[in-house]
Amino acid sequence: MENKKGINVRYSNRPVKVAFIVPLVDDNTTQWILDGIFYEAYSRWGGTKSLIIPFSNDDFISDRYLDWLEQYDADFVYSYVDLTLKQINIINKKSLPIEMIKHEVHGEVKRWRQFIPSWPYGFTPIRAMSTINSPYAKYQDWSNANQPNLYITQYYENDEYRFLPDNFGISQGGNGPNLGRLNIFGTVCYCAQDLPAYNDVGNERCHSLAELLGKLAQKQVKTFSKLSSIHASTINHPNDYEWANSFNLFVGDTAADRLHFWNGRLLSENNERYDFSALSISREHFDNDDFLTSLGAFLNAHNFKGQGNGPSSLRLRSLSLAKEDCEQLAQHLQDYTYSYVTVPDNFDSPALPSERALKGQYIVESGIRSLKVYERDHKFVVDEVEHFKYLTPDLYDFKSGQCISNLYIEKPKENYKVIGGFNDWKLPRRLEAALAFTKNRAKVSRHGSFIVIPDAPQQLFNGIAQHELTISLFIPDEEKVFRCLVLEHIQKMRYEYDMRLQLVTAKYYDLELSDKGQKHRGVISLFDGDLSHAGILTNSFWRKIVRKSIENYKSSFSLNKLTTMIDQYTPVSLAHITEQMRLDNVGVTKQYLKNNLKDTIEYLVHQGILIQEYRWRCSYCGNENGLTLDTIKLDNNCSICNKLHKTPIDMEWKYKVAPFITSALIEQNGLTVLWAIDHLMDVFRSQQAFYLPEVNLFKNREGNDNNEIDFLAVIDGKFIAAEVKLSAASFVDNPNEVTSFIDEIQRLSPDIAFLICEQYCQQQADIDEYKGKLEEVIANIHETIPDIEVKVIVASEVDGFNSVPIELGPYGERTSAFFDRLAE
Repeated sequence: MENKKGINVRYSNRPVKVAFIVPLVDDNTTQWILDGIFYEAYSRWGGTKSLIIPFSNDDFISDRYLDWLEQYDADFVYSYVDLTLKQINIINKKSLPIEMIKHEVHGEVKRWRQFIPSWPYGFTPIRAMSTINSPYAKYQDWSNANQPNLYITQYYENDEYRFLPDNFGISQGGNGPNLGRLNIFGTVCYCAQDLPAYNDVGNERCHSLAELLGKLAQKQVKTFSKLSSIHASTINHPNDYEWANSFNLFVGDTAADRLHFWNGRLLSENNERYDFSALSISREHFDNDDFLTSLGAFLNAHNFKGQGNGPSSLRLRSLSLAKEDCEQLAQHLQDYTYSYVTVPDNFDSPALPSERALKGQYIVESGIRSLKVYERDHKFVVDEVEHFKYLTPDLYDFKSGQCISNLYIEKPKENYKVIGGFNDWKLPRRLEAALAFTKNRAKVSRHGSFIVIPDAPQQLFNGIAQHELTISLFIPDEEKVFRCLVLEHIQKMRYEYDMRLQLVTAKYYDLELSDKGQKHRGVISLFDGDLSHAGILTNSFWRKIVRKSIENYKSSFSLNKLTTMIDQYTPVSLAHITEQMRLDNVGVTKQYLKNNLKDTIEYLVHQGILIQEYRWRCSYCGNENGLTLDTIKLDNNCSICNKLHKTPIDMEWKYKVAPFITSALIEQNGLTVLWAIDHLMDVFRSQQAFYLPEVNLFKNREGNDNNEIDFLAVIDGKFIAAEVKLSAASFVDNPNEVTSFIDEIQRLSPDIAFLICEQYCQQQADIDEYKGKLEEVIANIHETIPDIEVKVIVASEVDGFNSVPIELGPYGERTSAFFDRLAE
């Protein structure tokens, strides 16, 4: 029991999200690829929500599709095309899928079934059939509770007759025949009239698409597409008004037309109260009056989209027909339906969400479960997905397969409270970051939470499949998270069977906190672990005192000397405080600062940052004696000659910076590092931020070749690496420093790399020269590592760095009493 209060863990279940990348070529291969994708997607729970992205050898993937992919945040990216290293990297950054899979066809390409998606070992998605007993599987406005439970199937090959497999799905999935189950559901099969009777193809046979459409219009048959889409509202695509306010009829047989239909439906089908919102038909169907009659009846029964009290709206779209042809077809179709048929101006535009729709996308979550974790290493059973409750015992085999769990893990922190919520870990988008928390396949979502595939049991119990899914959970410390982000063997392990394996570059063998880093931690611990309080030492007032103490470890300051520093401030240097604090004049401002100074000194003494001493020089041997508050007495003796010294009633206290502080902040510019960390944490203002100071990074097992980085941080889900220098001059004038910085950044691959300097150079006259040099060096770094954002901060240019601080330190009784007097 490592955490008495327990860590709060919350999760919700949903279907898997898949993005398919297909070649944008109108040939047999692309058509077969779509046949395979449609076949699998309709048989998978949530499969109708899959995104299909066209790939062009000339243009790669358009930016708008990449933006959609980023919003979709796919769990799997499944590619039917060969991708370059650069293309893989772009897709990875946009989506960071759990797996990036390349479809492989073994042997000669002969048929469409060779392109059915194949999932990696250890993952089996939940079938759409698992929703069959749900009340949402029924037509919602059907008055008869005992409506027919017949599902459409097809005996013809999908690539020969595509209308049913493209629009509705014709398979339960798996390799067996599409037969029903006694007293549960049956099938009606579209097949040839001369198919022999001994071929068992279902409960009923049908030889006419027009007849089947008529049955759909009368709600006498159902579709696997409906089963695939219900209970899947947590997969949310941008709801684009242009697409959602009308029923869309896509005309054309080209691969682009079919892909266009699929994605267009995604933009209009987020509302599950519509059984259908789009259809894809061939041009030849318009020459069949029986088909058009049934199509009109289907539209009259299922199209309720439109505006106001007018007729329902039907928009005809095509990528392969001219507008004039589409308008003629629209006029022809108008004779068969009550829907108002139009051809919009953008009838031949690809189905893509608008910028506004992408920005307006929101997250839907339901059925959130919560548990407390007390151990560092924990394993828990995931509750069944919601719709499983409708399955009767004779259908429990439909419970097989794995869902996806959205996981939120609390990150406790002592120094603040989160009101009305939880302080959850928010991590960089790196697969290896999730390895710090779970052994399961997982990723970090675009919102910084965890997306996890629960493990499924691999064995049968008494011949019965076991359905319990489990998640192994670790509660790591912050250093463990950084180790996962930085170490090479962890990254290689995560991408071992993935298209992204070739993205793995040289990283680090090991890391450790340096002596400087440990001392930095010691400084923060003296402030009760509060970085913002430790930042007191970096404001212009205390920075000067700490630096004097570093220059002379015997330096001490009387209260009178410290208050004199305040008296020496000019009215101009204090104007910003006078104005911001709304004080009457500079005299009142100085009074405020003196009261705040006393409170701050008291605070720093109690925290062990300042040592309060009484010092006297022995009149006999000349030794300089010093006594602290806890050792002084009325009668004291010289530490050398033992001569008696009586404590005077008007003795004066002196204050000096504790030796540990001077030691910690003298080495390698520790004071500037402290300022840089405090500044970045404050600028991002993220309660979820954490960092590792002064880190040694080892390139090999021997440890004889390493880098040093001043700090690594995770701030608001961004992985940050920062190098800190006292002056830019020391960086730009040393080529080895620049080379080392580039090597660090290439190996670490942070989201943002910072170079933080306290000043440009020592001499005021040289500032412009070193500004130019720094700009040139940074430009060269950008050219060398163009994919990583590099930022420069020069502290002397930051507002307030050299100004008198508005607060010298935390308010105490004196400061509060001063303001109380002002208010009287």
